[in-house]
Amino acid sequence: MRQPKIVIVGAGLVGGSAALFASGAIPSAEIVIIDVARVRAEGQAMDLAHAAAFWGHNRFYAGDYEDARGADLVVITAGVGVKPGGTRLDLAKTNAAIATEIVDRLASLAPEAIYLIATNPCDVLAAVVFDRLRGARGRVISTGTSLDTGRLRWLLSERLGIVAPAIHAHVLGEHGESALIGWSGATVSGMPLETFLAKSGKELGPASRDLILRSVHEAAKLIKEGKGATHYGIASAIGRICQAIVHNTDLILTVGIVHAEVEGVPEVCLSLPMVVNGSGAQLLAYPELDFTEREALRRSAGVVKDATDSVLKDR
Repeated sequence: MRQPKIVIVGAGLVGGSAALFASGAIPSAEIVIIDVARVRAEGQAMDLAHAAAFWGHNRFYAGDYEDARGADLVVITAGVGVKPGGTRLDLAKTNAAIATEIVDRLASLAPEAIYLIATNPCDVLAAVVFDRLRGARGRVISTGTSLDTGRLRWLLSERLGIVAPAIHAHVLGEHGESALIGWSGATVSGMPLETFLAKSGKELGPASRDLILRSVHEAAKLIKEGKGATHYGIASAIGRICQAIVHNTDLILTVGIVHAEVEGVPEVCLSLPMVVNGSGAQLLAYPELDFTEREALRRSAGVVKDATDSVLKDR
């Protein structure tokens, strides 16, 4: 059986944590870590190898771009972070240039690779990478709102007193301030959310729903205030997405691809519930949304589209 190869470009906290989660999710994978500072990649690979001695995975390597040859999956975590007072979209031009250089160096070495973009603003950068590669839409994926959806389900789990895996509710749109919650299609324990609330006697009114959305948006800020950086959550999402691709599991995740059109906005990368498997990510069915949610999704698509067009225009 051929050993899958995952290349992670960027050996910071997110890249290192992503390698750890991916190794747990895909024990058979060879994981190559590349960084502009080779010593940092070597440090991550050594630390991970020491950790793996307890669990059995021993296929971490610090590498150069040549070591990405034949990769099945390329994960991009390299880039600069959000500065105090800034937003993810402020990073677009700087990180787009970094992502473009990475793709240009890897495209010929790993022509069949699926690209997973985690660097912020991930939706804009996925659109830039897609524009550069011009391959199948589903083979350039933004981590999108996968983490936001995880945060939502944790919040609902705490509020409703039920385990998160029993909750199917999604954050849609941009991974950022314009994201929305698709309450219309939310289910709990196989029941529509409204049915569950009525049967359980739980309350989740408009004010509570607004608070939950604000809490999703502000989660990263709170984590950074407490520990300086967020990395476990997004790294876990990366590991789960990688697992769905390598194991071809048809998992439903809220990730982004460049859609031909969303709510009248053309050629825009944003997150909807997508089937993720060995071919990448595909939208099988458009989510059930009410008028307010569709308008919010249209606005979110416009935010990402404007930022993307601005970056592509300046390239």
